Amino acid sequence: MAQRRYDHEQWARQQAKAAEREQRAAVAADKAAERERKQADAAAGKQRAQELNGATAAIIERLESILVRGLARPSRLDLTTLLRRDRLAPLDLGSRDRPDPRPQWEDYAPQEPAAISALFGGRGRHERRVEQATAEFHDAVAEHERAEALRQQWVREARARHQGTVEQHAAEVAEHNAKIGSLQAGLVERDRASVETYLEEVLARTVLPDDVPHRAEVAYSPLGEQAVVRFELPPVDVVPATANHTFVGTTGEIREKKRPDAEFRRLYRSVVSQIALLYMRDLLDADAALQNVELSGHVHAVDPATGHRGYPCLISFAVDRERYETLNLRDVTPAACLTHLNALVSAHPHAVEAVTPVRDFDLARYSFVESVDVVAGLDSRTDLTQMTPTEFEHFVRQLFEARGLEGWTTDRVGDDGVDAVVLNRDPIVGGLTIVQAKKYTRVLGVQHIRELVGAMDEKRAGRGILVTTSWFASGCWTKATENGRVELIDGPRLRWLCQEHLGRDVLVATPVGRATVWSPPATS
Repeated sequence: MAQRRYDHEQWARQQAKAAEREQRAAVAADKAAERERKQADAAAGKQRAQELNGATAAIIERLESILVRGLARPSRLDLTTLLRRDRLAPLDLGSRDRPDPRPQWEDYAPQEPAAISALFGGRGRHERRVEQATAEFHDAVAEHERAEALRQQWVREARARHQGTVEQHAAEVAEHNAKIGSLQAGLVERDRASVETYLEEVLARTVLPDDVPHRAEVAYSPLGEQAVVRFELPPVDVVPATANHTFVGTTGEIREKKRPDAEFRRLYRSVVSQIALLYMRDLLDADAALQNVELSGHVHAVDPATGHRGYPCLISFAVDRERYETLNLRDVTPAACLTHLNALVSAHPHAVEAVTPVRDFDLARYSFVESVDVVAGLDSRTDLTQMTPTEFEHFVRQLFEARGLEGWTTDRVGDDGVDAVVLNRDPIVGGLTIVQAKKYTRVLGVQHIRELVGAMDEKRAGRGILVTTSWFASGCWTKATENGRVELIDGPRLRWLCQEHLGRDVLVATPVGRATVWSPPATS
């Protein structure tokens, strides 16, 4: 009995020791697993930090090499490469290209009965089989003919659709190539629209980082072979605000280190400078006839002083070909080069501190003539309808100047339907307005509104004013209201405005059969 009790106690002790060993082993395994997990997390965190640093470094490298990368690519655009020579693939009818084999009687005809079979009724059975086979053969032939008719109809329709597609494609190719041909001819003739289109296409192909906008507008003047360019700059966040990333093992987080302000400002200024110089090079290298370029770089941003979103200018400069050809852009320091070119560069571009452009781009689109004072000769006997067209255009310009606006009269040669340009420099409600002056004695119709809107779209003007000594058809007022950017001034209102702002009581002869219906606003 005592021995059995001893043996049991010894076994129990052994079991307890074994359980204790197993528990210690499990704890050790858990600790080892936890160490491995932390090591794996640390390795992953460090790897992620390295990847983020590598991505940031790649962005900085691209931003600092904008000019060098761009110079490596020729800017001259071979317009023949824009010609389309593509053709549509031939029509593939597939299995329907040819008809299915016509049913053959041999495939349906029953075998002739043997001589012995014919003696014991086989001939009659054979005739019945022939009759049945003939019916099946005729059904098969009919079905084949029906299917063949459907196939031929499908083929005709498919060929007609394909021919229509081929003709449409050929017409599109011909139209496209005709435009390229017209563009080529226009470049040779130095046609304004052609040169502008070509230069804008050149700038659209300038090599820039993906997150830098490719938007530029060109106004070309054949006088002096000059191009005025307004282009969009990237916002300040194109420069990464984070300098590097570090994995913090104690917390498991990736900590960002902010880029020093001085470096951030230097990088953004460098981006602005490189883009401007690259655009300058692309313009002058792409068009050998061009002699002068004026460039202004703008950015879409909120003005910190007013809180209003605008398009301030951060850099503006002019350069002629002679001076450009003295530059070795591959080895310049962009900021120093722009200083050498007497460029106007924002002292704090990162803070959207604007500079005044060398030239107002919106006004550069127009060709102006020297102002003439026609108001001085007006009196109560002057009939505006008796003025020459040129005098009337200058009169309209002076009328708007008397209302506190700036105005210019355009050159009558190649004015593109614009007689005058007026500018309100108010930063909130201001803008550029084009004016058409019609010294007519007949009614103006809706087509005149459409012509004005077309000129506004072409010149990218915010508003348009149609001034006439005559009157407008009723549909004009509706059309102007629907557009929302067009103002109409007819003869009676023109006379009132002349009295109100020029102090001249002139005559505006009312066309025969037309009553005056407009009256000035009531005064309180």
